[in-house]
Amino acid sequence: MKQLFIKQILEALAVGDSFSKSTEFASREQIKSSFHSIESLLLPSESLAHKDMRYGQVTDDTEQNIFLLEDYCKSGNITPEAAANSLIRWYKESAEPEKYIGPSSRKAILAIMDGMEISLAGTSGTSCGGIMRVPSAFLCSTDLNSLEKNIISTLLPTHNTNTAMEAAIGYGHALFAMTKEHTIDDIIQAALMGCKIGRRINNEEMDLACVPSCQARLPVLLHFLPQFDSDDKLLDFLFYVFGTTISSCDVFIAAFSLFLWCRHDVYKAIRMSAMLGGDTDTIGCLAAVLCCCYGKGHNIPEQIVHTVVSVNNLQLDDLSIQIYQYRKNQNKAGKKDSL
Repeated sequence: MKQLFIKQILEALAVGDSFSKSTEFASREQIKSSFHSIESLLLPSESLAHKDMRYGQVTDDTEQNIFLLEDYCKSGNITPEAAANSLIRWYKESAEPEKYIGPSSRKAILAIMDGMEISLAGTSGTSCGGIMRVPSAFLCSTDLNSLEKNIISTLLPTHNTNTAMEAAIGYGHALFAMTKEHTIDDIIQAALMGCKIGRRINNEEMDLACVPSCQARLPVLLHFLPQFDSDDKLLDFLFYVFGTTISSCDVFIAAFSLFLWCRHDVYKAIRMSAMLGGDTDTIGCLAAVLCCCYGKGHNIPEQIVHTVVSVNNLQLDDLSIQIYQYRKNQNKAGKKDSL
């Protein structure tokens, strides 16, 4: 994986987050009555949510991935302890974590800070704070085995549940398949396999949550997807039928749906995410990463990328170099770079 491609993945993540946060948790009705379409970053005054955040500002989706990537690259190792320490560092150093931190992450991070064992802190985390961190684990993985290990380590402190693991490993397997030049059908099968693996992790020690399954939803999506003849009909289906709440399963299926619909068109996936409703920022950044990996780059307007990077002081050139070097070091240690 080249350094430039790594940087483009990070840019897609950050823009998807920043662009889509303006309508977070608004309903489809609210969004459609306010906008025919959203073609660029909205001013805070135009936004339906987060009016107190800066123009182009990112949320925890971007910040936590960056903190994790920085710490993983620095330590050269990915463990639950490293993930927990990085998330605590983010909570302490981020300017406004309470504005957008998710409920599962907040509960677990504070519990770990109070002395709870890392393996126990995240045993009620079923929200999308787990899957949203998969890009950090993916970028630091060089083969499928390390990918699964790194995803589990990254989720365990805050989202140590089967439902969160199912969505996260399904998403990670889809990203891995894209790096192998696989077809859309191959990518779908990889996602299904990842979901199956994730839902059965720690099954002897962990009860399955009473929530929908990503693996069960995917065939339903594939059945209905060819029947939609407009962007709006797909968005209506996702919002009203599957739901776009903060649950891991909702976010997974929405992000994967937008990928299947937009394929390599990263910017379209981001714009559609903003029009969707629900947890738009997390769906937007994860859909953008999927489309970017599938297309081996993004088509986001340069000015929008520049605005998001500069407003948030994101050092993506430096970080992408660190990630590239980390991966190179993993290869020298005998782990073949299959990604």
